[in-house]
Amino acid sequence: MPPFRSRRYHRGLAVAALAGLIGCSWLSAAQAADPLGLYVGGAVGTGQVAASLPYTSVAIPTATEFKNSGTAFELLLGLHPVPVLGAEVQYVDLGNPSGNIDGYSLNASVKGESAFGVVYLPIPVIDVYAKAGVARLQTTASGSFPTGGAPASVPLQLSRTTSEFAMGGGAQYHFGAWAIRAEYERFSAAGANPSLAVVGFTWTFL
Repeated sequence: MPPFRSRRYHRGLAVAALAGLIGCSWLSAAQAADPLGLYVGGAVGTGQVAASLPYTSVAIPTATEFKNSGTAFELLLGLHPVPVLGAEVQYVDLGNPSGNIDGYSLNASVKGESAFGVVYLPIPVIDVYAKAGVARLQTTASGSFPTGGAPASVPLQLSRTTSEFAMGGGAQYHFGAWAIRAEYERFSAAGANPSLAVVGFTWTFL
């Protein structure tokens, strides 16, 4: 390779390397100034399991609603790319509490996935937010249902999956990449309105 060509070749490599370093530095600075706000989290608390039971009998001539509290938890993945807007997807389990209808035992559960758009209020120090979206929840119930005659009861089995509106809100406080949050969510599922109130943590990693 001629000497002048070799010098030109190596000069081109140096310029390309310098441009690459400048580009990487600019990209890193841009990401630091405007991170994606990608986070994961989890929370535990109390769930209000509710389901409309389409069973009727002489003893109970109209459909009734089961409602009881259980231990709830949620797992979530969120995105907060700009100060006032974000989004979350989550898995929720509102628990599996037991109860009774006219003295006959029954247990029920509500669990499934949800997706929310999140709006953050411009309040300093803490994040206060409201969220709305859709939840695909499976409601199950099993036990005995009174008949008011003979036999005295019949087996009750309910399994219903619905995709309905969901909403909620909460507040969180950041300390570094971590945040502690408390929130309330209310759903529409199986003809009723189950809900949860939880406290948990999130970790922002990108």
